[in-house]
This record gives sequence, C-alpha cells and structure tokens, in this order.
Amino acid sequence: MKLYALTILSLVAISMDLESASAEESKGEKPNIVVIFIDDMGFADPSCFGNPLIKTPHIDKLAAEGIKLTNFYVNSPICSASRVALTTGQYQGRWKIHSFLNTRAGNANRGMADYLDASAPTTAKKLKADGYATAHFGKWHMGGGRDVDDAPLPQAYGFDESLVSFEGLGDRIISNPKGVERARALGNGKVIPCQRWERMQIQTDRTIDFIRRHREKPFYVRLFPNDVHDAHVPRPGSADKFKSVSDDPYVRDFFAVLEEMDKQIGRVISTIDELNLGKKTLILFTSDNGPTDWPKKYKTGPPAGFTGPYRGRKWSLFEGGIRMPFIARWTGTIPAGIEDTTSVMSAIDVSPTICRFAGISVEDQLDGVDRSDVLLGKASRRTKPVFWQYGHPHAILKGGKPEHQSPTFAMRDGRFKFMVNPDGSEAQLYDLAADEGESANLLSKQPERAAAMADRISVWADDLEFAFDSEAPLTAPVPTIAILASNQLLRFVNHGVRGDTGSLKLDGKSWLHLPAFRAPKVAGGRSLQIKGAIRPDSPSGVILAHGGDRAGYSVYLDKGHLCFAACVNKQRTVIRSSDPITGPASFEAKWNANGEVYLKVNGKLVDKANAGVIQKEPGDSIQIGADMVQPVGDYKTPNHFHGSIENLTFTYPNGT
Repeated sequence: MKLYALTILSLVAISMDLESASAEESKGEKPNIVVIFIDDMGFADPSCFGNPLIKTPHIDKLAAEGIKLTNFYVNSPICSASRVALTTGQYQGRWKIHSFLNTRAGNANRGMADYLDASAPTTAKKLKADGYATAHFGKWHMGGGRDVDDAPLPQAYGFDESLVSFEGLGDRIISNPKGVERARALGNGKVIPCQRWERMQIQTDRTIDFIRRHREKPFYVRLFPNDVHDAHVPRPGSADKFKSVSDDPYVRDFFAVLEEMDKQIGRVISTIDELNLGKKTLILFTSDNGPTDWPKKYKTGPPAGFTGPYRGRKWSLFEGGIRMPFIARWTGTIPAGIEDTTSVMSAIDVSPTICRFAGISVEDQLDGVDRSDVLLGKASRRTKPVFWQYGHPHAILKGGKPEHQSPTFAMRDGRFKFMVNPDGSEAQLYDLAADEGESANLLSKQPERAAAMADRISVWADDLEFAFDSEAPLTAPVPTIAILASNQLLRFVNHGVRGDTGSLKLDGKSWLHLPAFRAPKVAGGRSLQIKGAIRPDSPSGVILAHGGDRAGYSVYLDKGHLCFAACVNKQRTVIRSSDPITGPASFEAKWNANGEVYLKVNGKLVDKANAGVIQKEPGDSIQIGADMVQPVGDYKTPNHFHGSIENLTFTYPNGT
C-alpha cells in the first residue's frame, strides 16, 4: 500500500513538473500572435458553433485543431466600445467610449471621447517594445473618420503597419464613392477606393504579406474584417447558390459574405501552416458583438445571423449580444479538438493572456485577468466578475424586438448573471448553467443574491463614473409598449394602455411613461419631431409630454384644438390649430435647432412661433396619454387623453 502511494505521488510530481515545464516552454517561445476579430458575427454563425444552414469549413478546421470556448464574452454589444476593451485590457468606460464613435457632435451628445486616448495601454505597445513586429489590417473604429481628423494613427497605439477602413485614419480602403471624397478631405494617409466585396481579400492579402515578411521574428498581427457587418454586398453572382437555402435576398447576401470571409480566413491559416509556423503561432478568433438587429428588418423577415440558444442580438446585454464564439489554436501547445463549456473569459482578458504567453509583464491597473491556463485546456473559474454598461445616456441603439432590449447594467459571476437599470428597475437574475436562454428570472426566489450583485455593480459603476442609484429598490420588469423613435424602439412602461406599437388605446385613465434615464437629450438646440394620428373620444387630453414649465414640450388637445407647447426658462410658448378637431386627424409637431416651433394638422401648417432654444434637459420621464408631473402646456395635470393614438413616432438628433 505504501509502495502504491509512493508511486502515485511520484507520478503526480512528474506530471506537475511536465506541466510546469510546458508552461515555461510555451512562455519562452515568444509565439507569433494572430487575432481575428469579426464585425457583427453571431455566436452560431460559424457552423462549428451551430449554424443550421451553411458550413464554414475553414473556421471549423481551426476549431478542430484548437480549443473552443462557449463562455467567452465581449465587453460591449457595439463595435467601438468592444474594440477598445479588447485592445487595452480595460473596460472601455475608463476611456469614455461607451458606444460607437460617430461625428464630433454625435460623440459630444453622448458624453463620449472622439477617439481612444493614445496614452491607453495596448497589447501592441507592449509587444512592440519586446521586439515584435506589429500590424493591424481591417476595421479600426477607435477614432478618426467622418469629421474627426485629429485622431491618432494606429501607429500611436503600437502598430508598425496598418490598413483600416472609413472609421479610422492612416492608409485606408473605402468602398463608398462619397466616402472616398470625405476620406481624402480628412487626409492623414493614403485612401484606396475598392468595391465592398473586395475589402476582405485586400485585408487578407496584407495580413499574409506581413506574415511572410516577418516569419523569422515574432510578429503580432490583427485581422479585423468589416464583414459580416451590414450592408452585405457580396461579389456579383456569389449569392445565387443560396437560393435553395433562403427565399430572402438579404439573407442570401449574408451567407455569401460569410462564406467569402471563411475562405479568406482559411488563406491566413494555410499560409501559417505552409510556412511551418503553426507550432510557433497562437491564433485567436472571435467577434466584436452579436448580429445586427435593426427594427425595420423584422417587417420583411428576421435579420441575418444566428445567436444559437441565446436571447438578444447586437445592442443588447442579453447573451446573444455579448457571448461570442471563441477559438484558440497553437499547434502542439493548445490541445486540439477540445471544448470548454464552463470557463468564463472576457475580451479584457485577451491582452494579459497574450502578454503571459509572450513572457511580458502587464500593469496592475488592467481590468482583465490572465486566462492562459484556460486556453491550454485547464478549465477554471474566473477570479473576478465581468461587468457591463450599455444604454442611455451614452448609447441609443437598441434591439429591434422589445424582448431583445436589456437593462443598462449587467454582471456575470460564476453561473449567475444579474441585470438592472440605474434606478433599480427591470432587475433580472439568471442561472445561466440551468437557463442559457434567460427566461426564468430568479429575482423573487434569490433576492439576497440579487441585492449583493447589485451592490457590486454599484461599486463598479462608481469606479467608472457611471450614474447608479445604490439606494433604489430592485424591481422586476413590468409590461411595456415599444414606441418608434429615430428608427429605434423605446420601451415605455405601460399603465393600462391597450393595443400595441401601431395603435394605442387609452381610456382616460391609462398612460405610458419612458423612465427619465432613457429619455433622449433635447437641450442645446437639438431638434425634435413628433408625428402620429389621433382618434379622440374627448375634446381635451395630453398626447405626449416631456418636462415641465421650466423646460419641456407637450402635444395636447384643448377643447378640440390641437396644441404644441414649448417651455424655455419658465417661458411657455403655445401654438394651436384655429379649428377644433372633430374626427380622426394626423399631426406633426416640430421644434428646430433655431428655436422655431411648427404644428401641422392633416399635412397643413396651422401655426408657428419662436420658442427659443431649450438650455436645460427636462427633468422627468416622457409620458404618453397624460402629463403626470408638472404641466408643460396650459392645463392641469394629469389631463388624461381618451381615444386612440396611432403610428406615434418621434425623432431626435443623431447621437442623443
């Protein structure tokens, strides 16, 4: 028995020595590193992760030769923010990049920087300082483009070579003719016109050329395809083969683009293997967020892209927006053909993990943690939770279906995920090990766990300077009705209204409200427009109101006359129809950037005035069917509307 025990101990010791030696050997090799970061690819778009309709043979081969992680998360459900987290190893909020980078005005409206600060820690800087050749080919979107001409070039972040697209500076390829003109006006690099379907091949050609030129020394190269982001424009004729797969031309185009992307990725992998670099090269493959989810696409069929069993898509903190396919291959070092279904890894972990493999120390202030052991096949629990923030006031893009729209904050810790708004509303707790589709809210069953996770979100939010009310009680989701605003669906809390997005039926007591933290910004000369049709059953009542007598606006009926009130610095301006409305009527109320207000009834201008420019944001929620706080118009609150409101939409400036 003693001999048996000694034998076992000896074998364990030998095994530990071999594992230690393997770790040290992989650390000392200075591996080449290739990061492939796809644009808008869903969890189940690669067939090795569950695509039900087409195959991605080259991505599948990569997975078969390496490890698949099924609990890999990006740190934002939108492009710029997700890319900053991957690039720096820090939460993107530390750099004031919470959503997609837009024009200067669009960024300012959302409290965002115009570009990633060049002082940010990046993987490329660390590797370059350690002797690596570095390059970035493909989508950048961390600063530059549109009207931002002073963003640092990729070289400022540690890249020796770069070729980006329109959302970046330096040498770049542009597929939009008008975009070519704008890019040339911005300067800062060579502008190369191309067809949209040529972009991936050009980016791949540059990647392969870089690998060939630097095969004798360690290299770090990022291939960030613009595909499969819409619009999907495949090579002419290449989508025809998918007519038997889908009747939707939009989906067929997506499949053709996905197939071409898979082919180009295969070229990169083949080059690495042909050069006998497989044992020296770590290849990482994932996506920046879930597949697109425009509301308009649901009118003709579901949008392209697959999220597998997960709820939500792009612009959502539900799993479909942030859980991504992940593959790592390092021939001879990473075990081949295995799948880790338990270890949580996040995009902020990629930088410290790469640096560990390269033998480079990292800063203490990184938010990410080293997950190299997980990639080597040793499943483990992440030592810290992962946090997310996405939504107002920094982001406006929302999922195209109400059930895809998530609360603003989220946290995953082990098997549990908690989501909540900054005011404590829509609190949701899920056991992802038992409920991967996020359908069974455990808030009422495990309130202590939910409260503890909310406390941790509060501490994290405070650290990143996000507004979060730590004293607010946690409340479960309540019924909502979605209203179209600037081509986005905003979910209004429902207080007894019947009907749906297209037709709201109010009984003189019911109403809707949009919480204040989600209300779009209107101060500072931002124009707004409210349109719809009414079938009133009473002569007076509020159609829509936001704010109060200090700052706000309201559309309402007063003894049959349609009115539009605008309040600026406690000065109320009211314009109204001269004739009372006696039946169904369409209306349009507009407040432009110059402070002018207009009112149309049945397509005809009935009144106009100059109300001035609102300087302070209205303080309360937006209400439909009543004005529940301070009156904006010349009436007493709540002034409920009785009747129906149809096709109500409102439009605000881009970026609010």
